[in-house]
Amino acid sequence: MAKTTLYITFDGLSDPLGQSQILPYITGVAANGYRITIISCEKQERLKTEKSRIESLLSKNSIDWKHIDYDQDGGFFSRFSYLKQLLKIAEKENAEKKFSLVHCRSYLASWIGLKLKRKYNIPFLFDMRGFWADERIEGNIWSRKNLLHMMAYRYFKRKEKEFLKYSDAIVSLTHAAEDMLEKKFPEFNIKSKTNIIPCCVNTDLFNGNSVNKTGNDHLLIYAGSVGTWYYTKEMIDCVLVMRELIPDIKLLIVTRDREALNTILQNYSESDQKIISTESASYSDMPSVLSRARASIFFIKPAFSKMASSPTKMAECWAMNLPIITNSGIGDNDIYFNTHKGGVLVNDFTPEAYRKAAKDYLASLNTNVNYRQIAVQYFNTKNAVATYTSIYQRHSR
Repeated sequence: MAKTTLYITFDGLSDPLGQSQILPYITGVAANGYRITIISCEKQERLKTEKSRIESLLSKNSIDWKHIDYDQDGGFFSRFSYLKQLLKIAEKENAEKKFSLVHCRSYLASWIGLKLKRKYNIPFLFDMRGFWADERIEGNIWSRKNLLHMMAYRYFKRKEKEFLKYSDAIVSLTHAAEDMLEKKFPEFNIKSKTNIIPCCVNTDLFNGNSVNKTGNDHLLIYAGSVGTWYYTKEMIDCVLVMRELIPDIKLLIVTRDREALNTILQNYSESDQKIISTESASYSDMPSVLSRARASIFFIKPAFSKMASSPTKMAECWAMNLPIITNSGIGDNDIYFNTHKGGVLVNDFTPEAYRKAAKDYLASLNTNVNYRQIAVQYFNTKNAVATYTSIYQRHSR
């Protein structure tokens, strides 16, 4: 009889992140013999368009799905009401199914997982996805000047320590985060119970082997959010400096954050804005969009919490055989760029650094680097599924 497991996530299955970083893993593990129940938070607008497709995929893999309505613009206290709703559903499902493992994506889900472990002795997987509480502060989502925010920050830093101590297994996105936690909490045996699973990509869907570049422009592409963690202005400035050496350079920004992007673009001249185009795209459209580019570019705010980050877009671009221009000091980037030649690292946000990046990038075009091989070897969804399955096998009761 297949063992039953519970997967809890605040990210929706209908979100792009859910489609790239949850569904492929969970359907893969289910195919290896596990009966899985997923509890998620769904944004109604996205759920309307994606629900039937997701339900069809889950039913084929015998996965049960429970979800609650989630308003991303809700107030601070609404998050705690969501926690209570999810906990109530989790306890009801456990009474019926007697879960052998609870798999928790990030900190809020782990708050529930730890409660279930203490009450029902269910093994608990802390799939940390980064330093969530620090990300809230460093990304200016929570303010250091707000007493309530700081109380929440200190509370979840205490919970982080409990998650690390009492979890049966840990998943970290990066070796850098694992190394730091091992040094900080040597008594918790971090290394012995941690697996490294970076944000991976479906290398069959994102297949750069079949790419045929069209058009005369030298197109760079950015796909994702504007602001918070992503340095949009610095990225645009870099492309404008690169134009000195690459006159036909163009930048395509793929985002739904049009209002925030337009606010930034207002600071540039008409001639500068002419090299920038924008559009939006669904997750399933991204391979086609990326196939038009010569390279990908993105800059991330350097911060302590970013040592634990693994950008999804990085794996997708490499799978499409695109070099990447990004900044150093993020996650395990230095390994993949310096050792495996994944593209160009920018060490500072200055015109001089951008000119050097342009020269390094042009030089890289004369090399015969197979960027897709980096994704296939280190960021392949199939490898992630195998590792998660191994964790389930070792820790299910």
